[in-house]
Amino acid sequence: MLREVGAVADDLGIECALEVLNRNETYILTDCQEAIAYCEAIGKKSINILLDTYHMNIEEDDMCNAIRKAGSMLGHFHVGEANRKLPGMNETINWEAVGQALRDIDYKKGVVMEPFLKQGGEVGRDCRVWRDLSNGADEKTLDEYLKNSLRYLKSKFEPAS
Repeated sequence: MLREVGAVADDLGIECALEVLNRNETYILTDCQEAIAYCEAIGKKSINILLDTYHMNIEEDDMCNAIRKAGSMLGHFHVGEANRKLPGMNETINWEAVGQALRDIDYKKGVVMEPFLKQGGEVGRDCRVWRDLSNGADEKTLDEYLKNSLRYLKSKFEPAS
């Protein structure tokens, strides 16, 4: 089925990134090496890999080496701390090293924050957010958290001038 999807995506010039999740959320594609092998078996340029620092923190021995292994097969990248907070909120991940790994593979595609700070709703339930990780933040404070995290990530991901 994915070969067919890949053929159509190739024709349309679009990409389909397969997200690598942790063992608690799936039994399919739980580390970068599995995703590489799977994408190679599909054999379509448009079918590539989505890595996520939250899941990588659980499954990869070295997330920066996993990024480097993915190389040009990395189609999309999600970022969040090991407990799903915004990047920079508690620095459980070496963001400078992650940024260097992305630069090493000349990654120029999407980087998307995927924090889950507040419980509630279907997504909060599905991600098992059982407590408020925002320190009781209101919307204005959450906006400030986002701005600070964006600045922080840019400082770690952009090449030094």
